[in-house]
Amino acid sequence: MESTAVKRQTLAEALAVIALIALGTQVRIYFQDLPNFAPVAALALFSGYFFRSWAMALCVPLGVMAISDAFIGAYDWRMMALVYCMLAMPIALRSPLRRYLNIGQGNLRQTVGAGAGLVTCSLFASLVFFFTTNLGSWLWFDMYPPTWTGLMTCYAQALPFFRFTLAGDLIFAVLLFGSYGLAMQLGWARPRVASAASP
Repeated sequence: MESTAVKRQTLAEALAVIALIALGTQVRIYFQDLPNFAPVAALALFSGYFFRSWAMALCVPLGVMAISDAFIGAYDWRMMALVYCMLAMPIALRSPLRRYLNIGQGNLRQTVGAGAGLVTCSLFASLVFFFTTNLGSWLWFDMYPPTWTGLMTCYAQALPFFRFTLAGDLIFAVLLFGSYGLAMQLGWARPRVASAASP
């Protein structure tokens, strides 16, 4: 009986992976004209929180990027590898999210704390993406001098794009986690058990 339940849960999670990849791909392609406004980091954050398996969680952001890039177009392989890694990185925040983000449970104070935790994780993911990808751009391309001033100029020139990164990461994270909370309230989804021991 337990084996059947595990198989059902695995099938349900596999279908969720497919649905999230399909949705994320469509949204990224639709918003491709807004630089860095995409759901991928938020999907990684949610996948790390939701899926039991690291492999399943990783499939979501990497699948969205690979499929949507086939339509949008490829670019320098070093930057692609770095971007893919940085957009998958939020999965590593699964432990603090599972510990503190008890969606649909608790009183107002706990709900506010959970919201603050989600915003903090989203902001952290945005900042890591910004600093790492622009460092790679400065290192690998001849757009800016290989000096401290050149690096600072690179970051300064990227700031207008960073607002789209911040907005996309936060908006899509709130939508994903909020939708999951609503689905639990309606009885369409089961709550995850938030535990400090969660992998």
